[in-house]
Amino acid sequence: MVELIITGRNGIDRESIADYKLDAAWGADENDFELTVDRLIDAGSYVYFDGSECGGIVDALKDNLKRGESTLTYSGRTWHGMLADKILEPDKGKDYLTVSGTASSVIGSLISRVGLDAVFDAVDAPTAGAQTIKSYQFDRYVDAYSGLRKMCAASGLKLRLAYASGKVRVWAEPAAHYGDSIDSDLIDFDATRTWRKPNHLIGLGKGDLAARVVVHWYADAKGNVSQTQSLKGVDEITQVYDYSNAETAELNQKTREKLQELQSEGDVKVTVRDDANVVFDVGDTVTARDNLTGITVNASITKKIVKVSGGVLSVDYEAD
Repeated sequence: MVELIITGRNGIDRESIADYKLDAAWGADENDFELTVDRLIDAGSYVYFDGSECGGIVDALKDNLKRGESTLTYSGRTWHGMLADKILEPDKGKDYLTVSGTASSVIGSLISRVGLDAVFDAVDAPTAGAQTIKSYQFDRYVDAYSGLRKMCAASGLKLRLAYASGKVRVWAEPAAHYGDSIDSDLIDFDATRTWRKPNHLIGLGKGDLAARVVVHWYADAKGNVSQTQSLKGVDEITQVYDYSNAETAELNQKTREKLQELQSEGDVKVTVRDDANVVFDVGDTVTARDNLTGITVNASITKKIVKVSGGVLSVDYEAD
């Protein structure tokens, strides 16, 4: 039985309940929750599991009245969704926002930057200690949650959140990699292996017609990306990458990154069932193998889905 704590709109704990139905998700998308409960909750209140990353703010109420009985369903943003609703902008006069330093100081400055420091508190990783963010350049006008996750991943870290003592604690810790320690029978996947991928990407930037900025990037048979072409004729697969208004330097960077993304061995969709007896976080990686084809899949956890119904909690994961 997992008790859900409900606050008032002032953030002060009001009560804990055991009879409720909850569906929450966070990661690559959604970042919201739906809660069905037989009591009134004020708009702007928090609902959460103490010490857990599962929780958020109440934004809406659906009242379904049938035969004199009301079913109250609340919805809102998870802590992750609150971050996703903020945008990281470059400083005035700057092209990009760049950061470096200890993870707690960098995350703290970004939280303050988007105006959430009254609710979120950056701390060192509880079990891993202080971490370091290497010099990192954010995409322009990225949402704070996606930006923080990508920033952490660039340093081999994952973003963690947990609500305790009136604050959402935020920290970065090393991402975990689960290989043979997970029984493949507990991991379902659909994998498409592609042997020949796009290997010539033409980037189109600022300008019109003959004056338009154009760059060429190539990948070799091993997926290494450079501006030297090695695959030609029938082996050359060319695509166009339209990145309007980009100058040469930015266009080169983005075209190279896009071609690198296209060098994956195929498309993968992985579901890790909750009976795997391992608690994963968004940003961790898992490995699965099909003994028939010999295909081995390495995938990153991109979404975590928590459901509570009838007092029973289940957790499912999606990975790509």
